[in-house]
Amino acid sequence: MGNFVNKQYYLPLLNDFCNKTISLYEEVYDQGPFIPYVMPKYNDAPIKIMYVGRDTYSWEPFKTLHKAFIEGNLAKYLDANIRCVTIEKMLKWKNNSGSFFNMIEKLHLLLRTGKYVSDITTIGDKERIILDEIGYGNLFSIEIPPTIKKRYDDSTYCPPKEYWEICDAAKPFETLKSMIEAYNPDCVFVFSWIDKEDDFFEGTDYSQQKELYENGFRAVYTSKQYHTKVIWTLHPNRFSFLRTSVEEMCYYLADTYHKLLLL
Repeated sequence: MGNFVNKQYYLPLLNDFCNKTISLYEEVYDQGPFIPYVMPKYNDAPIKIMYVGRDTYSWEPFKTLHKAFIEGNLAKYLDANIRCVTIEKMLKWKNNSGSFFNMIEKLHLLLRTGKYVSDITTIGDKERIILDEIGYGNLFSIEIPPTIKKRYDDSTYCPPKEYWEICDAAKPFETLKSMIEAYNPDCVFVFSWIDKEDDFFEGTDYSQQKELYENGFRAVYTSKQYHTKVIWTLHPNRFSFLRTSVEEMCYYLADTYHKLLLL
């Protein structure tokens, strides 16, 4: 059983995206949009958790999207989308302290087992099964310019207006509301301390819990409409600059999660 994407929910959104953008892509951008999805055991997990990063570093090529659109079978693109990151691929980042996936693997195991795994390469089959419960999203469905510059190795890269139109069309894939309606998570962790709250929470009634706010480290949001809790924190590549570590942040965020259960 492979990763899962809610096709019933995302196919109409992807079709709308393609109708707006297919004609804009040529010689402008070479990657399809990132669509949130979950690992095989997410729907049966005792706690459903989605982990949200900033953006991808490359994704499924545009040619896959274009071919699926021309054939009238965008489900093929969603199938390709869920194969881009698997547990096996996530584990290849090993113990890289700045890796998003290394962080969420260790945090998820701590939340589910109460134990911190310092060396992710030592986990056994039981822990791998637990990792198959993870859900994955991003604040930006389309790579942001700094990422494109890095991937193209071109510091002078300047996105044309068509690129921004593609980004705008991808916004339905980037909201918390869409992730809730597609996957109904109990908790969402966001790993990127950037100003995107208005877009992410669009269409919802989420408000910040001021008593749990710590500048640069933690913002917590709850809703009267949805049961999903949101914990917003920094990207792991910032940990060392702020004199913290993956282990310390895992315990800190796990403690935050348990505090939220009491609200």
